[in-house]
Amino acid sequence: MKKTLIVQAPAKINIGLWVKNRRPDGFHDLETIFQTISLMDNITLHESFEEGIRITCNNKNVPTGSDNIAFKAARLFLERLGIEPALDIHIDKRIPMAAGLAGGSTDAAAVLTGLARLYERTVTPSEFMEMASFLGSDVPFLIKGGLARGVGRGEKLEFYDFPKNQLVVVIVMPNDVSVSTKWCYENYTPGNNEIKARSFEMILEAYQNCDLDSLKKVVFNDLESVTLQRYPIIQRIKELLSSTGDGVVLMSGSGPSVFGLFEDKRKALYAVNALKGIPAQIYVEHICKKKI
Repeated sequence: MKKTLIVQAPAKINIGLWVKNRRPDGFHDLETIFQTISLMDNITLHESFEEGIRITCNNKNVPTGSDNIAFKAARLFLERLGIEPALDIHIDKRIPMAAGLAGGSTDAAAVLTGLARLYERTVTPSEFMEMASFLGSDVPFLIKGGLARGVGRGEKLEFYDFPKNQLVVVIVMPNDVSVSTKWCYENYTPGNNEIKARSFEMILEAYQNCDLDSLKKVVFNDLESVTLQRYPIIQRIKELLSSTGDGVVLMSGSGPSVFGLFEDKRKALYAVNALKGIPAQIYVEHICKKKI
């Protein structure tokens, strides 16, 4: 009997992003704090009688061919474990595309871990991480999820205990704004790394303690210096979402999405009221754990 499995693929936010110098391979060294949130795609994996790998999605803008990273993840997994491909993958897409929330990377991570369960194969954490690193810089973190500090390209990870309180996360994705990650990094000029190194220690401590007042004073995303200048709507969203003074507001990744961290849902919804009239998708979620 052919089996079916549904796996969840949570989005991530970057609670701080420090972009360092460009590496010889063309990428930048960086340091960031990753956190998974409850905004998720659902991935259905179904063993098929028909040979090959097929992708379907409820969002017509998601590519469904071999250029889809979930397709690449499935092909890589099946090749590595010597399994003949006969698989249907359906992506129920809820995470907005090209938003700085790792919507594609998390689908790839969910496919890797889900296929191990579907085919009942033992895959070690190091094997998962090796495959994930091959697929993209964010994928290794999303194999496990939760809270982690990422360095290198973001693939070198140290995981931490979950924050002591369940913070509420507001995600704001402006309509009709698309940011090229490649363009953003190419136009970034590194700043004072000594100051940023000290700040990052304080960012992690404040976040784990859910000390939003302290976090607000030290958190930063280097790529805002590029993206906000070109897209004033992102700056406007930041200003409005932070106007109540209750939350910590930052762009995630290279954007264009903006997130706010709040102590409770009442404060989060109060801040959301300031966004009336802004053409954007708004999600009210919470931070969440995810493990292999």
